[in-house]
Amino acid sequence: SSRPLTVEAVAGMLGQLLPADSRRALDELGAIEHELPRSIAADGDRFTVVAARGGDDIWIEIRRDRTTPVDTAHEIPATTAKEEPPVGPSDVAPTVSAVAAVVAEPPAPVLPSPALELFAATRTAPLIDPVAPPPPEAMGEHPDAVPPESSQAVVVPLARSPVRTDAPARPAPPLRIAGMDRLLRLAAARGANTLYLMSSSRPSIRVDGEIAALEGERVLTAPEVESLLLDLAPERNREALRNGLGTEWMSDVPDVGGVRCQSFRDHRGPGGIFRMIATRPTPADQLGLSREIQSLCMESEGLVLVAGPRSSGKSTLISAFVDLINRTRNDYVITIESRISCAHESRGCLVSQREVRGTSEEIAAVVRAALRENPDVLVIEDLRSPAVVALALEAMESGHLVIGAMSAHTTTSAIGRVLDQFPPERRDQIQLMLAEGLRGVVSQVLVRKAGGGRVAAREVLLNTPAIASLIAEGRISQLPLALDSGRKHGMVPLNDALAGFVQNGIVDVKDAYRKAFERQAFLAVLRREGIDTSFADRLA
Repeated sequence: SSRPLTVEAVAGMLGQLLPADSRRALDELGAIEHELPRSIAADGDRFTVVAARGGDDIWIEIRRDRTTPVDTAHEIPATTAKEEPPVGPSDVAPTVSAVAAVVAEPPAPVLPSPALELFAATRTAPLIDPVAPPPPEAMGEHPDAVPPESSQAVVVPLARSPVRTDAPARPAPPLRIAGMDRLLRLAAARGANTLYLMSSSRPSIRVDGEIAALEGERVLTAPEVESLLLDLAPERNREALRNGLGTEWMSDVPDVGGVRCQSFRDHRGPGGIFRMIATRPTPADQLGLSREIQSLCMESEGLVLVAGPRSSGKSTLISAFVDLINRTRNDYVITIESRISCAHESRGCLVSQREVRGTSEEIAAVVRAALRENPDVLVIEDLRSPAVVALALEAMESGHLVIGAMSAHTTTSAIGRVLDQFPPERRDQIQLMLAEGLRGVVSQVLVRKAGGGRVAAREVLLNTPAIASLIAEGRISQLPLALDSGRKHGMVPLNDALAGFVQNGIVDVKDAYRKAFERQAFLAVLRREGIDTSFADRLA
């Protein structure tokens, strides 16, 4: 294609290439392989379609396997071949193939019948497999000699130079192409954010918070794992790997993007963890953020808190906040993160992301330095210490919009944790500061969906006059009652969010019950909505 293909265009190709049952299998499993009918392929050729889905991305690979000998005399006249300039191995296309690795972009005009055009491109110019050995005649061998087995094909663009029968065989791909890059691409195609390699184990991936073995992969030995790690690691990290020491580095893998790599050694041998950095954040609309939550990002100043237990998607939610601000405002945004999980390109805003690991004092020093740059929006991934919380409140009072996250199960407990960071003699002052500067709190938990995947149940607390009065007076225990009575202002209790998913059939009632922080109150909400709660007795 002369332009980047849209998701819609490649989805149309899938509709033409795959039957309905294969498309359903692709949606359910994430990857399929389908052999096209012989009536479509040219005489003596066999075409196989390999397709995978990961998030909003679609990968299609069309493989052509030639099953009959090629009459090279009819393909390229000998006189013409002698006059052609030398062609290197990199100019010759391998056995197959056509690949479309698609990233969602603004819709573009779709060519008519793109799959058929793509198919035709593989049939108009007969190919000699450069991975396989040259014909026996070219090697001075007898025609009846049995050729050695061909190597595995690799992915290349459709565009190709004229094929020469005397082109040298392509050398075997290095380990990184055949190994780590392939594993990382498979993991990304299956929607994983992390790949795990351990000695004497199959490669595993984490998808939707759950770890599973990577299908079709064999058990890796300790030398194989070490070889894969050494191939991907830069020179400065290889000595630590050879000595069995843990080390970290960043790699940029084609078609995957940035990958954060971490090595370790356990009782079975070396291992590695590979976390893929998202190239684009999940939009607010795709996360299902309500109008009230999105309006918090439009505040010019104040404090917005994001809360939730461990692995509840706080980083993803904050990333969506930054993306929304980046698209709708023209400000200077600084993010301070312990681990950058999503890279933001500057759009309407100038976005500067800082990765900080260390003690609370070191994090506080980075926050102070960032405030000297006078950002409009300051994002602090973890309000973990009194020093950092105090700096966030000072920035809030100075007219900055501060977005901070902390580990807390509910909006009320998040506010309580902020106040608990300070000694009793400062408590009254902090309560007044928070009552005036707080804009809202969003807490969330991730719940397994009935049809697979996960969905976020969110509790939303907005700083209405009633909420501000309770905070100023230190009556934090009464905030849940004010939250229940604030539905008309757009507030949502967590139990209401969980019960709504159960009513709509999105979440199983047992999974929702396990994620409820106040389970008896959640059962009361279910009974009020007419939902059977007898399951709770069996779980108890």
